[in-house]
Amino acid sequence: MKNLENYFQQDVALPETGASAKDLTGSERAFLEKYVGAGWENTPAGKALERPVRAEQVLGGGLESAAPDVAPSAQAQTDAAPVVLSGDALEASLMAEEELRLVSFHISDQVFAVPIMLVQEVLRAVPATKLPAAPPFLAGVTNLRGRVTPLVDLARLLGIPVGQDHEDKFLIVCRVHDMQIGLLVRAIDTMYKAPRGDIEWNIEAQVGVSADLMAGLLKADDRLIKILSVNRLFQKVLKS
Repeated sequence: MKNLENYFQQDVALPETGASAKDLTGSERAFLEKYVGAGWENTPAGKALERPVRAEQVLGGGLESAAPDVAPSAQAQTDAAPVVLSGDALEASLMAEEELRLVSFHISDQVFAVPIMLVQEVLRAVPATKLPAAPPFLAGVTNLRGRVTPLVDLARLLGIPVGQDHEDKFLIVCRVHDMQIGLLVRAIDTMYKAPRGDIEWNIEAQVGVSADLMAGLLKADDRLIKILSVNRLFQKVLKS
């Protein structure tokens, strides 16, 4: 059985480094032109993106709040590399899975999850270049392994109240379409292998927080864990 650390060490291929402005994907270029403007290469934000940020990778045993009371049967295992789909094909693929592998995490005192097939790596939170024209839920943008990476403040995006001592310590890097985004979270929880029968889809009427960004609900023992739609989140980042 693979744990969270083994999964990322063995099954996830990180993107090549060294991408330059001419190597930007269509989504990366659209993001920069939207939030920085035409000629972004010559702006302070553009200059800040020339050099990759130093990132500390966090894997399985090093996760500060990995839940010790999760039964071994709830831990995810996989022999497949991450799959990148898009749009309706992505949502349909997730719903068709007999067992959906998920990484769960904390935002304030609430627990959410994302499909592990979309997770590229988990890092300690990194500095970001602020974007004055961006909506409040965009904490900024950074160059991560040579790729333009927007950082999303999930607590702000989902309207979850946080205390003055709240600190987002981790960054879950997800890749969807032709772009990666970083999700800022307070703590990593654990990894699940969830049978289809434990997940309920189309749960808009059952959740009280940003229902349009929720894909499903996982029932794990006595917990109800909201599953984020990374695809819809990606669309919100590009179109807000």
